[in-house]
Parts: sequence; C-alpha cells; structure tokens
Amino acid sequence: MPDDLRLADLIEAAEDGPEVPETFRRLLRESERLTREDPGSADAHYARGYTLYLLGAWPEARQAFARSEGLRPGHQWALFHLIVLGYRAGDDGAVLGAFARLRRAFFEEDGKLWRYLVAWEYELCSAARMGMDEHVTARLPELITEFTDRQDDPDEILERPGRLLELYGQAPEGPLRALLGAQLARLVPGGWIRQEELGR
Repeated sequence: MPDDLRLADLIEAAEDGPEVPETFRRLLRESERLTREDPGSADAHYARGYTLYLLGAWPEARQAFARSEGLRPGHQWALFHLIVLGYRAGDDGAVLGAFARLRRAFFEEDGKLWRYLVAWEYELCSAARMGMDEHVTARLPELITEFTDRQDDPDEILERPGRLLELYGQAPEGPLRALLGAQLARLVPGGWIRQEELGR
C-alpha cells in the first residue's frame, strides 16, 4: 500500500465499495493529480495503476505499475500486480522476472502471505508455459505443501488455485500433466478443488 495516507484511504475505500463509482473517480483523480504534481512519486503511480486495474483497464494499469516499480525498485505491491497482468498478457518472461524480485517476508509481515502464494502460482504456470518443466517439477510440491499446511488455519485466506487447474486441463498427456494431477489431488481433502475436476 502507498505511504501517502490519502491514497491508502482511497484505495481501501475502493476495495471495500467497488459498487460506488465515485470512489474510483476520486482515487483516479487524486492519483493523477499527484502524478502531475510529483511525477517521481511511486505511490501515486501505484494508486493510479491499481485504480485502472480495478476498472479493468489492464494495459494502462500495467504501464502505471511498471512506472511505480521503476521509481521505487522492489515496490512489492507493484511487482505483485505486474505478475498478475504479465500473466494475463501472456508475457511469461516478465512474470518470472517480477517474481524473482518478490519478497515472501514482506507479505508475511503484512499478514498477506496468500498474495505471495498466488504470485508463486502465476510464476509456476508461466514457467510451465515456457517449457521449464524441471523448474515446475522442483517447485510445485513446495507450493502445494504451503496450501496443505494452512488448510485448517482459520486466520489464513487462500485462493482457489484456478491457474493450476486451467494449466492441468490444457496440458497434453505426459509427465507434466501427471505431476499437476498428483499435486492438485493433494488439495481435494482441503476443499479447494473437487476430485471430479481432475478427470478429463
């Protein structure tokens, strides 16, 4: 989140009330005003990118996040969103590059480890799309263990691994698909996926 309290408050309001268009307009106006007044503000560019992201203007949002991270290298929230949008755009190399700069400890300290795990899922799916099967084979069991270790923790919020399921559904028969199926099956007892989703 930005250090600027006005931006942080507006972002929180936008997240809590996406059905109120005026919240988005205020956030966009404030972030654009700050980028004009202080074009070197990484937080202003991040807030602008996040507003555009929430509005579905993904190419423009990606540019704003890249500008934010360029101004403050290692801006963790900008990197997170660059991972999401890079994957959506099919820019798998950018996903891997951004994930390499993501710091697990930052999200753990902020009480949002699940965001790091989501980014890790994107990274593994991008690696698979790039044919990096050895990397996926080495790291996927670790990610699934992160899920299973937290399945009974009432304070942990984890997203359904939709990208991995999609990758599994698209993978041709072979070692990678077998690995994905075996690892995803470990999530059935926790309720993230249903056993019938692993059939084809």
